[in-house]
Amino acid sequence: MLIRGGSSDNSLRGSDGDDIMIDPTGNDWINGGHGNDHIGAGEGNDRVFGDEGNDSLFGEGGNDYLYGDSGHDRPRGAGQDNDKLYGGPGDDVLFASDGRDQLTGGDGHDTFVFQSHNPVPDPTSSSEPGYANILDFDPTQDTFAFDAVGYYSDGVSASFVNHASSRSGHPVDTFYSGAAADAHGEDVVVVTDKSFYSGDGAANAIANETAGDIIVYHDGLTKSAILAYVTSENHADEFARLGTVHSVSDLAALGLSAWDFAFV
Repeated sequence: MLIRGGSSDNSLRGSDGDDIMIDPTGNDWINGGHGNDHIGAGEGNDRVFGDEGNDSLFGEGGNDYLYGDSGHDRPRGAGQDNDKLYGGPGDDVLFASDGRDQLTGGDGHDTFVFQSHNPVPDPTSSSEPGYANILDFDPTQDTFAFDAVGYYSDGVSASFVNHASSRSGHPVDTFYSGAAADAHGEDVVVVTDKSFYSGDGAANAIANETAGDIIVYHDGLTKSAILAYVTSENHADEFARLGTVHSVSDLAALGLSAWDFAFV
């Protein structure tokens, strides 16, 4: 079904089928409903929800909020869908959910929000990981944000630990980037001297890690950078990947700092 909005601020709801939803202007609220939907929000500061199905969401111009599912204030549903989110120009907020989502922020200062550290994979492709793939993270403009339990306005599926500092802007409290052997219990650790084949391997290579810490490392199998959440000593859940980081040197060249990691 083709659903087209008008020139003002609109609220649009899709059908139970596969919809094409277009709203060229205005500050809109759009929900695709069930089905595999294609949504173009157009100009304006929009809130777009894919809901159930494998959806493609385009924020286009403006400062948009894009959710592949039904939103961070809703329980995790049965549909672990594989959604594609494109922020476009503007300062956008893209929410990764369950399934194998692809997130592209586009131009502007974008925020990639993770609601849970243990994303559920698409049940029709159980051999594939469930984590999100970020295709254009720029540390000079963009930010990773983690939905922390009991902090700020966390969603119902929040499962990260709050490691925000008291400094203005709330970057991560303690941060380290460098050789794995020199990491000693920082809240976020970026390993830039070697590759690993799992989050457990990365967790085992650093010292004094505790549940709630985040490790960024290069994966030698997928040739990408992985974000993993420490669940216990020597164990970590992989929850996101940076698809454009193909080597350890690429990861080091990103120059990630404490200011790239925030908690919400």
